[in-house]
Amino acid sequence: MDILIFILVFIRISMIMMFIPIFGSPAVPWIAKMGFCALLSIIITNSINMELSDTRSSTLILSIASSFIIALSIGIIIRFIFDGIQMAGQYISYEMGFTVMNVIDPISSAQIPIISQFKQLMALLIFFAINGHHYLIKAAVASFEYVPIGAPIFHRSVFENIIRLSGRIFLIAIKLSAPILVAMFITNLAMAIIARAMPQINIFVISFPLYIGLGLIIMGIFMPFFMKFIKNSMYSMISEIYKNLRLLGA
Repeated sequence: MDILIFILVFIRISMIMMFIPIFGSPAVPWIAKMGFCALLSIIITNSINMELSDTRSSTLILSIASSFIIALSIGIIIRFIFDGIQMAGQYISYEMGFTVMNVIDPISSAQIPIISQFKQLMALLIFFAINGHHYLIKAAVASFEYVPIGAPIFHRSVFENIIRLSGRIFLIAIKLSAPILVAMFITNLAMAIIARAMPQINIFVISFPLYIGLGLIIMGIFMPFFMKFIKNSMYSMISEIYKNLRLLGA
């Protein structure tokens, strides 16, 4: 096993894993991360025929830069789904009055609304249920077949495709939060009519538990839709990852 090729493979695998959900979280011990990346790099180095004819420093720097772009193109596409889910949770939390109820996200170690945390955990369970982590590891291995070590990959079409896919963050957020947003809009309209017709009723006292209860009921009703939508989105994003790899290796 060529030690130089192993180091370059290890760098690419490490960068890819850092962008993958859960594995790239600060909560995962770095020893476990490095150990898994080293084991996977040994397997890839011994199973795929790779040659590095040019060992100049410029070629090595180019290979490291290429590894970063490949890792970014794989990890950021998956992140689009979870960022869209988090944004949908923020919309829902704002409408339900949960804006001050924040929790620590174990993935990003940042404070997010409790509804965002719930939806992200559900999405992670779906991600593992469909073996999404297996698909990502396969994509990491396939990256060496599409883009060999040291190959130039600075193609404009790759960045254009990633920018196009970034719009799905807002699409996912709107689709997941639309039922509750519409229901809350109708409820707000009804509360305004009641407040106008019967001013003696304290609408503020009535509206807060009504928004929370109605939001939880609608979330429960649309949970099968949420699970199916996230599952289809993840399959679509995995196919986009391979599309990006083909563009990188073109």
